Amino acid sequence: MKTLAAALLIALSGKEVTEDGIKKIFTAAGAKGDDAEIKKVVDSLKGKKIDNVIADGLKKLGGMSVGDSEGGKGKDKGKKDDKKDKKKEEKKKEEEKKKEEEEEEDMGFGGLF
Repeated sequence: MKTLAAALLIALSGKEVTEDGIKKIFTAAGAKGDDAEIKKVVDSLKGKKIDNVIADGLKKLGGMSVGDSEGGKGKDKGKKDDKKDKKKEEKKKEEEKKKEEEEEEDMGFGGLF
């Protein structure tokens, strides 16, 4: 990941991504890099524009299905939440209705005598 980040920094500066350029960034940052990984990144980016590589990657990501913490039950969870919300609303309405009825009974002045 850090190798790719270094390559992106070089590309953003308008320079060609090279192994030496990535190594210089690592040295300046006090980091160490894997020579095989550096070579792999440089070779895969050779002759390509970073903007195009990123755009192609985003297209691939757009078609991916991403899981959720519910183990794939995310669609059902929304429905369950909706049902819970509806039940809460109904219960609240019932409580308000009961409260109004009790208030109406109190208006009968039965508690004064």
